[in-house]
Amino acid sequence: MPRNTEPATRLEIDRAYDNSAAFPDVPEWRERWRQRSRAVAVTAPARLDIAYGPAPLQRLDVFPCARSDAATAVFVHGGFWSRNSKETFRYLVRGIHAAGLNAIFVGHTLAPNARVDDIVAEVRLAAQWSFTHLDELRLAARPLIMIGWSSGAQLAAMTMGADCVAAGIGISGVYDLEPLRQASINDVLKLDRAEAQRNNATFSLPARSGPFAVAYGARELPAFRTQSERFYEARTAAGLPGTLLALPGHHHHSVLDELYEPAGSLTRLLEGLAAPT
Repeated sequence: MPRNTEPATRLEIDRAYDNSAAFPDVPEWRERWRQRSRAVAVTAPARLDIAYGPAPLQRLDVFPCARSDAATAVFVHGGFWSRNSKETFRYLVRGIHAAGLNAIFVGHTLAPNARVDDIVAEVRLAAQWSFTHLDELRLAARPLIMIGWSSGAQLAAMTMGADCVAAGIGISGVYDLEPLRQASINDVLKLDRAEAQRNNATFSLPARSGPFAVAYGARELPAFRTQSERFYEARTAAGLPGTLLALPGHHHHSVLDELYEPAGSLTRLLEGLAAPT
């Protein structure tokens, strides 16, 4: 989205971020995710609903791969901090395992039962807890690779200053929360200016971090493309490593197939991030 034509009214902002209105196949993609995830076999050594904190949704699903020395990818789901669950995205274990990594799927409390401040803190806790319990989980003691989609990309990005995190991938992310203060979703999130600024991944950058790949579908709504481009530009200006990838033919939902398919662009990217240096 050009910088001088940003939406200003609530209706304009709502439309700018409304993928369901822009892409008629969104319900089909969501149902496809659910069907794929229901088909995932949950057998040992996989473990479900491991508590990393006291709240009901502070749970992890762990799917080890066959390699004893594998790095671990931690996936954070999207849904504007207020929808979806880790179970919906379990199907992505296929691509994560194809890349040679263990997979952890993070659940977190959803708005309005938690503020964005709290949700960011929960995901940081989930990352730290996972890292410190890798031995207990029978996973290799290697720093994590954080992956997030949509609002999950912002949550993954907010962990990047931690010593337990080696790298990250943000997929179709919403990194700058300020526009959402004027949107209908803020009836649920209740963001004020200070909280939006504290959790603005574009401006709240760590002093150092491993590489963070910023990916989005080339058919994304302009607001989502701009979110990714500005976040990447901010990290680059701060001297933080990473890449920017516009994935041809994809919109906000179909883009996740690039992490589901064993030969997908994001699967290959993940494999490269996990490769020993």
